[in-house]
Amino acid sequence: MNDDKKQQEFHLRDYWQVLVRRRWIVVTCVVVTTVAAAVSSYLATPIYRATARISIERQGVRIVRQTLTSAEPSWIDYQNFYNTQYQYISSNAVLQIAAEKLDLENRDVMARDREENPLIAKLSEIKKRALAVISTPAPQIEPVDDEHMRPFIEFLRGGLEVEPVRDSHLVDISFVSPDPRFAAEAANAICDAYKDFTLNEKLEIAQASQEFFAGRIKKLKDDVHELEKNLEDFARQKGIVAQAGGKDISMEELVDLRQKYTEAKALVKEKEASLERVLKTPAASLTEVRRNATIQNLQNEINRLEGDYQEALATKGSALPEVRQIKAQLDVALKSLEEQTLAIAARVRDAARADLRAAKSHEQGLANLFNTAKERVQDLQQAIAEYETLRAQTEHKRQALNDLLTRLNDMDISASLGDTAHNVRVIDRAFMPRSIYKPKKRLNVALGFLFGLFLGVGAAILLEYIDNTLKTPDDVRNVLGVSVLGLVPAYGSRGKTRSRQAQGEEGADGAPTDPALVTARAPMSPIAESYRELRTALLLAVAGHPPRDIGVTSCQPSEGKTTTAINLATALAQLGKRVLLVDADLRRPRCHQVLDVTASRGVSHYLTGHDDIESLVQTTGIERVSLLPAGPIPPNPAELLDSTRFAQLVEALRGRDAYDHVIFDTPPVLSVVDPLLVGRKLEGMVLVIRSAFTSREAGRLGKEKLDTGRVNLLGIVLNAVETDHVPYQYRYYRYGYSEDSRRGRKKPATAGKS
Repeated sequence: MNDDKKQQEFHLRDYWQVLVRRRWIVVTCVVVTTVAAAVSSYLATPIYRATARISIERQGVRIVRQTLTSAEPSWIDYQNFYNTQYQYISSNAVLQIAAEKLDLENRDVMARDREENPLIAKLSEIKKRALAVISTPAPQIEPVDDEHMRPFIEFLRGGLEVEPVRDSHLVDISFVSPDPRFAAEAANAICDAYKDFTLNEKLEIAQASQEFFAGRIKKLKDDVHELEKNLEDFARQKGIVAQAGGKDISMEELVDLRQKYTEAKALVKEKEASLERVLKTPAASLTEVRRNATIQNLQNEINRLEGDYQEALATKGSALPEVRQIKAQLDVALKSLEEQTLAIAARVRDAARADLRAAKSHEQGLANLFNTAKERVQDLQQAIAEYETLRAQTEHKRQALNDLLTRLNDMDISASLGDTAHNVRVIDRAFMPRSIYKPKKRLNVALGFLFGLFLGVGAAILLEYIDNTLKTPDDVRNVLGVSVLGLVPAYGSRGKTRSRQAQGEEGADGAPTDPALVTARAPMSPIAESYRELRTALLLAVAGHPPRDIGVTSCQPSEGKTTTAINLATALAQLGKRVLLVDADLRRPRCHQVLDVTASRGVSHYLTGHDDIESLVQTTGIERVSLLPAGPIPPNPAELLDSTRFAQLVEALRGRDAYDHVIFDTPPVLSVVDPLLVGRKLEGMVLVIRSAFTSREAGRLGKEKLDTGRVNLLGIVLNAVETDHVPYQYRYYRYGYSEDSRRGRKKPATAGKS
């Protein structure tokens, strides 16, 4: 959480530094937009606004009964209704009525508008020609839309403002115009025009409704008459009127037949069961046989004869004629009983069969009668149902006819009462405004200021985003991943606020000091202080001991490598060190020009065979600083620097006790290979990058080239840094504390001996 907060603060600080660096863009945008807003506001024609307030109710004129009105509208319907009314107010129809009420064709306000607007003048000319053509005797067709009114309608629409009052049915109708009196007249005219438009619309709806109802009533009357005639014909054809009371009788007859038919079927079942029982029961066991008087008499006779036979047989024996006679009588009686039993059983079975046949015949007859009655009742019921349907249709048509007649009567009454329930009312009429509506000068100036501020901030950030150069130590660390040894301010970068003399960047004669000699000639200047800081950082750059031989290069020309090398040598000499400056730039040497020494002999002589180094070294005007010039420019600098001879030169200089430090000034690393050939033989190399000049890609390529060449890169010197590019804490020290020292305040000892 703390890391995120620190990162956020870091980004905000970066944006603030961007705005500070490019503050003139922000200031310019703010000044331009603010002045433009102020000038346009004070030169603009004053505009006045008049407002009238009307009330628009949802319920309009009731031209029908309450039963015809719809249910309570939903919220969407409610919104749609009022949005439609707002569109009505600004419609061509309403504005044309308002234009006619205001007589805009003859008003001065439109005359002035014609002078300012050539289109309206042209339309006016077209109108005159059209009127001339219409006035000829030839028959003309009136246009549906009055084209000549279009410019007046657009004029009113341009000044019209419709604003609903929140949480109410009120609407403010405003009109803006340079003429306050006309603004009030136009707002009132538009209110009246809208009211007239809605009233005319309702009257047109009422008239159309009356015409519709009249036609509908005539058609309904014809339909009712036709339906009544068809109903009578159908009743007469089906006999429904004659049998109006016969419907229930037929139904009772059908129910009675159904009951009898059911009983007949039950009787058939019963007879079938009786026949089956008679057929299955033995003849002697039949009830009818047992209850027959003849059978009972024969049975009694047989019982008597059997008694006599047994008695005679027991007393006289079977041989006697009397016993045999009794036996013969008994046999005759038994045979007669059997014959009578069979005869009676046959008659019983025949009777059962006859009963079954009679029951079935009766059942069939009832079935035929029931089906016939059923069909007759169904036909009658269908006819009655059709009759009821026709009668219901007739009643429905008759009821609709009565409703329409009633509503037509209501419409006539409503029309006779007039506009007693108009839903548009004027609550407050517009008065001539006293105060100016537009332009709002203070608001416009404030908006211009804010717009300029946003525009300036956006432009500054955009330019910063487009700018691909390395400007700050953070840029160097983020892009190259190398620490910054020192920041060197741009020479004369604060000249806008104070003179170079105040900075200590001029010599005693008042002439400007060469940037390469600023440490020697203006030791109290901020630039000299920055080189002393660079000196301190370099002395601590190598672990164990201060570096003895140091190379200075840059990514590309004009980045200040030679200036850095000379000032660094001067700063080391001011510390009491003996410094030898070697100009190893064998292509475009410049050290001898700055230090004002001859370049006829130098490094190139040693590399081509001259062994006496002391004869090549020259003294300079800077105390304890000597120079080994480049000498004449050879045709093959890279071959010479890559030779064993140059390595011997480095070792020879490193082994001499006459010098504490040897500084090599080398060409730009992206231009030639010379810095790699020199740097790999030294303890370390310093890469000079010019702030806001060297692109990120160039810096990245230069650093990669040094790494590829196995050069020990000690760090980066960010040169020609503008004051605005330096973080606040560094600015405070260099441009505050050092400046106080020049004014007579004693500087701390550590600052002068760093």
